[in-house]
Amino acid sequence: MICRNEKAARLIDGVLALRRRIDGPSPRDRTEKGFAVNAKTALASAALAAAMSCTMLGCSSDAEIPVAPGDSNAGATSSDSYTLTDEDKLSALAVGETAVWKDYEVTVSSIDRTGGQLVAHVQVKSHGRPLTLETGCLLSFGMPPTSSSFTEGMIEVAAGEVAEGTLSFDDQYGSERLFWNDGATEAAWDLTLPSVQDAPEQQGGDTQEETVSEQPEQNEASEADEAQKSAIATLEAELPSLFANNTFYVYQGVDSSTATVTPLDSGGYEYVNNVSILDGAGYPATANVRLVCEPNGNCISMTIDGMLLF
Repeated sequence: MICRNEKAARLIDGVLALRRRIDGPSPRDRTEKGFAVNAKTALASAALAAAMSCTMLGCSSDAEIPVAPGDSNAGATSSDSYTLTDEDKLSALAVGETAVWKDYEVTVSSIDRTGGQLVAHVQVKSHGRPLTLETGCLLSFGMPPTSSSFTEGMIEVAAGEVAEGTLSFDDQYGSERLFWNDGATEAAWDLTLPSVQDAPEQQGGDTQEETVSEQPEQNEASEADEAQKSAIATLEAELPSLFANNTFYVYQGVDSSTATVTPLDSGGYEYVNNVSILDGAGYPATANVRLVCEPNGNCISMTIDGMLLF
C-alpha cells in the first residue's frame, strides 16, 4: 500500500516529542544504558505508528470521507471544481460511473470478460497534485489484479491529469463486484447493474422501434401520392377531348406544375388550373378550368371560367 510520508512524519515527530518529555537525558536520574534503551523503545514505537498509518490510509493520497452528496457523474471537471460522491452512492456504482474523493476520482469505464479473465478499463484523475497509487487498490473477490497495463503495477497520475489503463482479474467464479479501497471509504461497482453507457443505446433502440412503427403510415402516404399522380395524369390526358366535346375552344396546352389538386371525401380529386386555348375567334387565350374526377381519373364535372358545363 502507498501512504503519505507527511502523515507518517507527523506521527514520528509526536512520538519523539513525547520521548523527550518523559525520558529526556539527565545524568542524575538515568544512566547512559537506560537512556539508550528508552531511545530504542521510542524509535520502535514511531516505526509501528508509521506502519499503522500506511495500513489505515490504504490507497488514499489523503483519506477523506465524502461530505457533499452528489451524483457520481458530477465529479471533477477541473483541478479545483468537483463534487464528492455521497457515501451511500459509493456502495452501488454502475459500470461507467465515477467515485469522487477529495484528491482524486476513479471510473470503471467498461469491463470485458473472456478466457476466464475479467478485464476492467479504469480511469484515475488527480485533483491538482501528482499521485502514485497501486493497482491493488481495485479488488475482485478481495484479490488484486493478476496483471495490468500500468507500469510495474503502479498508477502514476500527473497533477490535474487522467491516467487510463486496464486491470485483469481471475474470473473463474464470475465476480459481480469490483471494490476500490480509499482507506477511509470504499467504492463498489456492481457489475449486475446496467452500464450507464447502455442508456443511449436503449434510447436509440426505442427510436428505431418508433421508426419501424411509423413505417406503415409512411408507406400508406406514399401509395396515396402515387394514386393521386396517376389520376391527375389520366385527367390531364383527357383535356383535349373535354374541350373538343364541350366547348368552342381549341385546347393548346397546360402546365401541370401550376395545378391545384384537392382530394375529396368521395375519394376523387378536384383539379384547378389555367389552360392555354384558342378562343372562338381563333385568338390565343387562357381559360380557368375546374375539373372533378373519380379516383381513377375519370372526369365527372367540368367548369370553365366559373361556368359549369356538366
